[in-house]
Amino acid sequence: SGVPSGVPNGVPNGSSTTTNDDEHKRRRVRNLGAGSRGGAAGPDWTRRLDPDPNQTSKRRRFRLRVRTDASLTRVERAARGADDSEGGTTGLKYVAVLGDGERIEMDVLVSAVGVDPAPRVEWLPTGSFPRGADGGVAVDRAFRTMGPHADAVYAAGDCASCELREGRSGDAPWFQMRLWSQARTSGTFVARVMCGECDDDAWGFNYELFVHNTRFFGMPCVFLGLYNGQRLDDVDEKDVTTYSRRGDDSFARVLLVRGVMRGAVLIGDVESAETFENLILDGIDLSRFGPELLDPEVDIDDYFD
Repeated sequence: SGVPSGVPNGVPNGSSTTTNDDEHKRRRVRNLGAGSRGGAAGPDWTRRLDPDPNQTSKRRRFRLRVRTDASLTRVERAARGADDSEGGTTGLKYVAVLGDGERIEMDVLVSAVGVDPAPRVEWLPTGSFPRGADGGVAVDRAFRTMGPHADAVYAAGDCASCELREGRSGDAPWFQMRLWSQARTSGTFVARVMCGECDDDAWGFNYELFVHNTRFFGMPCVFLGLYNGQRLDDVDEKDVTTYSRRGDDSFARVLLVRGVMRGAVLIGDVESAETFENLILDGIDLSRFGPELLDPEVDIDDYFD
């Protein structure tokens, strides 16, 4: 238990998933030469940071410092025994120098730059293949291109702009995020559409709820629905409520719109993921529960079982 029962990110019902694709992807990343480009590093790249990979039972403690919209100028080796802000020594190996001059001692740097589809599809004429708002190739709900070649040319994965699949804010709590899992799923869906086995309704694929499962520094993470308020810009702030709970090794947050759960984040303890998934899909009014939705003393899973 703990993993949502719905098929994550639209993998067809009845099909099995293996690690072969992920292993192949990581092998590509490891073999990249200088200046090369490749896929994402995958969720288990942190395993390579552990000096003793056999010590799987011990969870490494770490301090995560986040800087948004930062410009990285260079990375330097830290002076031996460099002082930290509290008068001690950091013991860290490197210093990240940001564009504003800030210097951050560290031993790991994670740079999240996102995916920009526009440069990868610029060779396609816009007259024949119109673009979406994010620069990707605009597609309909079955991933057909929107131009004059719609019956013959499809676009799937990172290059596609799925605005019509997302719909309006009142529709299903699914949105496009350029993840490997979504790219794989859309490719499978397009193949079935081309063979006449699927249509716009996408039966057998999970386009009714955004689901992403991953791990970060050994901790399981589950993201459900509009977990960060995506596509809710036209909803009055007074109608949006969030509750959160933080434990020693866990974090949970739920987002409700007019009492109906629309998204959730679970880190560490993900046992409630399946229950929250069902609550989002069922659209039940949860106003009367309030913060008790996340109260560890309230067995919310059994209540809605």
